[in-house]
Amino acid sequence: MFLPTWNSLSPEKKKIILAAILTVFASYAILIYVSASALFANKTHADMNHAARMSQTASEPGKTAPDSLPTEGTFSTVTVGTYIDNIDTFSIRDSSWSANFYVWFSWTGSKSLDPGGKLVIVDGTINKKELMEEYHGDGDGGPHYQKYRISAKLLKFFDTSRVPIEGHMLNIYLEDGARDATKLRYIADKTSNISSRANIHGYTITRHSNVVKPHTYRSSYGDPRLSVDDKKTYTQYIVGVEIKRSNMGVYGKIFLSLFAALALALSNFFVKPSDVGPRFSLPTAAYFGAVANSYVANSILPPSGSFGLVDYVAAFGMGTIFLTIALSLLSNFIFVKKDDKALALVMDRVMFVTVGLCCIAANIIIPWSALG
Repeated sequence: MFLPTWNSLSPEKKKIILAAILTVFASYAILIYVSASALFANKTHADMNHAARMSQTASEPGKTAPDSLPTEGTFSTVTVGTYIDNIDTFSIRDSSWSANFYVWFSWTGSKSLDPGGKLVIVDGTINKKELMEEYHGDGDGGPHYQKYRISAKLLKFFDTSRVPIEGHMLNIYLEDGARDATKLRYIADKTSNISSRANIHGYTITRHSNVVKPHTYRSSYGDPRLSVDDKKTYTQYIVGVEIKRSNMGVYGKIFLSLFAALALALSNFFVKPSDVGPRFSLPTAAYFGAVANSYVANSILPPSGSFGLVDYVAAFGMGTIFLTIALSLLSNFIFVKKDDKALALVMDRVMFVTVGLCCIAANIIIPWSALG
């Protein structure tokens, strides 16, 4: 029925149809390009940040580089290692995660150094710290060893731009709270590791690493022995655990109702343009469904003014539904006011295919770009 109707149209009317197709395709192409480029850039930027964070010499983009370690001075050297036993909680919305892990210290020199006694976690809170093992060699020269088991809650401001198909790096930052780099320096123990019991539901742990880097505090902490402009640089032991989503299951669950709403909205192109009730009730119901889905999708994210994958997909969904309403108005105008039933029929069938293909392309290209 479509081809005979199409053939019956005049060349001018065919040009109108082709112009409508090109307009829709061009609009979607521009919006898809902008959205996909932003998400791809975010993925690239995140990978650069993760690499710089775990590099001994590089500084993360956007963060002030620390001062260099003093080249001279009398300081003790302590080898530090960790073993992450398990990850208790993980919450993107609460910007936190918690873990139980072992940390050990080995050194030579004075027994009274006690590096575990002044241990602090930067961007975190130690809930419990137990000395599990300790020994000291003959005399004051060592070797000396301490092993602690720590339960801690860590603060993490997650990048939510690519949720729910994103990856993150979880970090534990350890420092000596009393002695800066002029008195004590860490060396990373390469035997550090992570247990196979350390799992996060819905994610896969892809890599574990550790590094020691300088960390400068730009304050004298009001110490009367120091000048106002003095700064202190510490050596910081950093644990990095990289994780990524295991599959696209969460993405499908979050947007399942949105995709159903889109299918409902597109089905209105098969309703007769003169049947105003069902013709406009379908996309209207679909629009409210898309809005409700947007609330559900954003419920897993912390309050933020940034625009991410969840927002792009929701915006394309609601924009597509609004477009079906606008095209329904146009079809009704052609069918009723212009009394051109053939043109209205062709417009409906062509727009069903055009908008449907653009919608499918957007929901493939945009998530794919977020994956990098």
